[in-house]
Amino acid sequence: MKLVTLFKKSIEMPPEYAPGKCNIGARGRAIRLATGLGIIAIFIGFGVVALGSVSPVLRLFLFIPFYVGLLAVLEGTMSFCVLHASRGKYDLHEPSGMAFGKSKTQMKVGSEEWKRLDQHKARLMHLEAILGALVLAVLLALA
Repeated sequence: MKLVTLFKKSIEMPPEYAPGKCNIGARGRAIRLATGLGIIAIFIGFGVVALGSVSPVLRLFLFIPFYVGLLAVLEGTMSFCVLHASRGKYDLHEPSGMAFGKSKTQMKVGSEEWKRLDQHKARLMHLEAILGALVLAVLLALA
């Protein structure tokens, strides 16, 4: 019973900004994860349906939506938005879960060192998404 109580309290507690680790809250994570998984599923389905009618070279262009989808999934699972990092901001209580638009809860990152940590994390996430998208696109092109 205590474990359930502790878990329930941890869900209710607002997350804290951690340089290079966390710059979005629960709502932003959930929306990014759902969006990313949806994009990946749609374009994998498109790629499978187009296996016979589209050349393998054209299927490599699925790299772009795979990259976008994987980046969104990474943002959702890592609690970190690369767009916020590039702008030197964080938003733990996003009303829409998207980095663009006007959010009244968006805050500026406090120090230059924190901004560097955020930008380093964002570069690593971009690299991971690029490599993952390349693998997915090549697998569909070779299928």
